[in-house]
Amino acid sequence: MRNRLALLVLAPLLCAAGCRQRETPAAASVDPAPTPGAPARAADSGYAFRPKERSAVDAFLRKHVDLRVAEDEDRRPNEDEGDLDGLYGVYHPYFVRGDANDDGMLDFVLAFVRRDSDANNPWFTVVLFTGRADGGFDPGVVLERDVSLADGDLSLDRDAIVVTPDTADEAARRYRWDPERHRHVYVHDTPEDNPPPPAAQT
Repeated sequence: MRNRLALLVLAPLLCAAGCRQRETPAAASVDPAPTPGAPARAADSGYAFRPKERSAVDAFLRKHVDLRVAEDEDRRPNEDEGDLDGLYGVYHPYFVRGDANDDGMLDFVLAFVRRDSDANNPWFTVVLFTGRADGGFDPGVVLERDVSLADGDLSLDRDAIVVTPDTADEAARRYRWDPERHRHVYVHDTPEDNPPPPAAQT
C-alpha cells in the first residue's frame, strides 16, 4: 500500500519533469570551425621534382595547408609572347633552379597558389629553397606573399631572384643575396624602374 501511494505521489512529479524537458528548446547546434583539407602534394603539380626537392616542397605544404604548388596552367596564355618553350627549351614560369646565393650549391625558387583563389585571378606566394651540402634543402623562405603573377614568371640572374609580374612589361622585382645578413634582400634601383614589392593582399 505504501509503495502504491509513493508511486501515485511520484508519478505526477516525474511526468512534470519529463514534460518540462520536452518543452525546453534544443540548444542550437554550433558547427565546428572548418578544418583545412589535406595538404597539397608536390607530386600533384606535374613538375619533375628530384626526390629531395619533392621532400622539401611537401614539408612546406604541410605547414602551409592553404597553398598548393603553382602550375604552368596557372599562367594566362599570351599569344604575343610566341613560343617560350622553343626559346628556353623547357619553360616553367613558376619553377626555376640555380645558385641563388653564390655558394656553389643548387637552390630552387617555386611559386605557390592560394587554394581559395579565384581560378582567373590566383594569388601567388614566391618561396626560395636553399640547397645544403648534403643535397637536401633548408625550409622554404617566403620572398613575396599574395602577389599577382598570372601574367608573369620567376627567373634567376646570377645571384638575384627576379620576380616579373607581367612579362609583357619590363618592370621586375629583384632579390639579391646579402652575405652579411645571410638572406636575400630586395634590390633598390631607381624608384621608377623598380617599385617596392607589393604588400600582402590579405
